[in-house]
Amino acid sequence: MVQTKPRDAHHHGNLKEALVDYTLNAATDGELADLSVRKAARDLGVSPGAAYRHFPDKSALLRSVAERGFDALAAAFEHTVPFDSVAMDAADARKRFTALAMTYVTFANARTELWRLMFGPFGMAPGTVSDRPSTYDWLGKCLTELAHSDVIVPPKPDHQFFAWSAIHGMSDLQDSPALGEKPIASSVERQCALILSALAPHR
Repeated sequence: MVQTKPRDAHHHGNLKEALVDYTLNAATDGELADLSVRKAARDLGVSPGAAYRHFPDKSALLRSVAERGFDALAAAFEHTVPFDSVAMDAADARKRFTALAMTYVTFANARTELWRLMFGPFGMAPGTVSDRPSTYDWLGKCLTELAHSDVIVPPKPDHQFFAWSAIHGMSDLQDSPALGEKPIASSVERQCALILSALAPHR
């Protein structure tokens, strides 16, 4: 259950963050469907009016939480494949691409409701400005490294979307009987191999 705070525990300066944290916890607990700004205010021990000054409706609150989700996913990507790092060779480029895909699938499995929120109607709109690379940029980085090692053709926007949609689809299906009894890691490795095969140069 979402943790509550005693009344008057939040000052004006940190109430916005408290509301976002509350909603992140609700996503972790699978409680977004029952969430409202009024309910969040009640559980946090503040007046609805104070909460509405930060988030006029549930949609605004969910958009902020989705943005926080992308920050968390970017942090996971940075840990796996530092954005300023470079693949040493073709084998390393393959390894990094597969590791990035595994990080994506693992995030989706661990924080499923948040992940679905991020890629739903409350996710970041095209053209959103951030002080970090977008999570989509990491995929482009890995594909460019693979192209530099002649593993795949120079990636076009359609190629990048194809790779993302294949990995995203696997993330969505990871609990499906369609994947059988194989460990998810081996399934991700197989999916990545198929993506690279589809994008390989014609010999």
